[in-house]
Amino acid sequence: MNIIRYLIIAISLIVSVQTATSQQDLFAGIRHEQDSLLTEIEHEPDDTKRIDLILSIYKTRVEAYPLMVLEVGQKLAKLAQKTKDPITESISWGFFGQGYRLSGDYTKALECHHKAVALAENRQQSHSFAITKNQMAHVYKDRDENEKPSDLYHEALASAREGKNSEAAIWPMMNLGAIYLALNQLDTALLYSMESYNRCIAINLQRNMPYILSNIASTYSKMGNNTLALSYYHKALSSAIESQSARYMNQTYTALAEHYQRTGHEDSTLYYAKKAITETQNTLFTFLSIKPAKLLTDIYENSNADSTLKYLKIYRAANDSLFSTRNEQQLQMMTFEEDQRQIELEKEKINYRNKIKMNMLLGGLGTFLLIALILFRNNKQKQKANTLLHRQKKEIENTLSKLKTTQAQLVQSEKMASLGELTAGIAHEIQNPLNFVNNFSEVNKELLLEMKEEIEKGNLPEVKAIATDIIANEEKINHHGKRADAIVKGMLQHSRSSSGVKEPTDINAPVMNTFASLTTVSAQRIKPLMPHLRQTMIPQLALSTLYPRIWAG
Repeated sequence: MNIIRYLIIAISLIVSVQTATSQQDLFAGIRHEQDSLLTEIEHEPDDTKRIDLILSIYKTRVEAYPLMVLEVGQKLAKLAQKTKDPITESISWGFFGQGYRLSGDYTKALECHHKAVALAENRQQSHSFAITKNQMAHVYKDRDENEKPSDLYHEALASAREGKNSEAAIWPMMNLGAIYLALNQLDTALLYSMESYNRCIAINLQRNMPYILSNIASTYSKMGNNTLALSYYHKALSSAIESQSARYMNQTYTALAEHYQRTGHEDSTLYYAKKAITETQNTLFTFLSIKPAKLLTDIYENSNADSTLKYLKIYRAANDSLFSTRNEQQLQMMTFEEDQRQIELEKEKINYRNKIKMNMLLGGLGTFLLIALILFRNNKQKQKANTLLHRQKKEIENTLSKLKTTQAQLVQSEKMASLGELTAGIAHEIQNPLNFVNNFSEVNKELLLEMKEEIEKGNLPEVKAIATDIIANEEKINHHGKRADAIVKGMLQHSRSSSGVKEPTDINAPVMNTFASLTTVSAQRIKPLMPHLRQTMIPQLALSTLYPRIWAG
């Protein structure tokens, strides 16, 4: 017997050593993946890509080991301090909060998540805000508070939809499925759970599959569709085993135990409830034993006192971890402080918006006043310019009026001067033949007196000679009278209106009249030219088609 006992102890030690060695190798592999991602995060300049790399850390199964989650948070915090990156700093606090939450320390978890959310809000980065809000909601969801996490998950989902990371939108969606399942709003729960499941399939995301499949199965279980419920429970269990996560194994076994309790299969309920407790023994997830321990305590209460006591102790230990009076007070105080902070933050946002509106209003008013001032100034200048122009216009009109008056006077003076010159010329032209008429008339008078004397004397020859001279003088008087008559007729013809139509005109007559008029000026010069001029007259030119007024005078 001793030999067998020793063999069993030796085998147990060998298995423990192998298990420890295998676990150390697993940890080393996970840390190597994390360090590679941290190096990429450090050198990635794009915010969105850097967040995608940070989220990839969760794909290393780090959440199965709460202490490793805290370790990653510490590495991210150092990296954020080195690169001065607020996004990485915000998510590092999210890792701290997640690590404490998975360890069952909800007070520290909530404190860390508050810091993460505050940093994300200051940065106004939708991705990090969605991640931190989603993780904060877990603290309330794990404690079966549904209203507060529901609001936080909806806020996280709205922020995630503003970003470009598809995984960030899946998390609040699958958690809303769990919240509505707990509230027995089964259609809504199924809607969110199936949507998150389909999105995980689309991007080949397996990490959250046990949780999502378990929620879908529990939803169908509550709907009474046991066939689909068991189908999804089996998928959830296979996925949980593949994940090697004690947390997911515990959640799946607990969900199966609750399903069989609803369907009245006590043996299956006991089996899966015990397996759920076993999965979290000797781990940091012992607080997750609260639901299966409560199931087992209720089942054994009336049949097995020892088992009842055993599972009651497990239940109380888990319950104290989650709902101790001190923890409850601290969480309530932190929740109150966070609510107050959100209220103050909302007030600040409202004040900021009001300030912006006021500044915009003042700016608009200032701009309006400036434009009004400019328009008023322009209007004043325009009025001054118009007044000046009006005055100048009046002055110009007065000057123009004076110029017109002066012009009219000048024209009148010119007309009068021209008329005077014309009158003088006419008088001169008429005076010449009149002088001849007067002169010859006086000569004839004297001749007539001589003729009278000679008649009285009876000197007939002398009388005849005198009569001949008188006749010659009368001819000259007649000739110069006709000249005056011709000048007057020419003037009348010149003043007469003309139609401008060409008509036959005798050009010889005006030429001869012109030369005849000049005899008084230079009779001696023109007289020798008269015979020659008469010889050069061309009969054919007697009638020429000319403008008659040209030759009128």
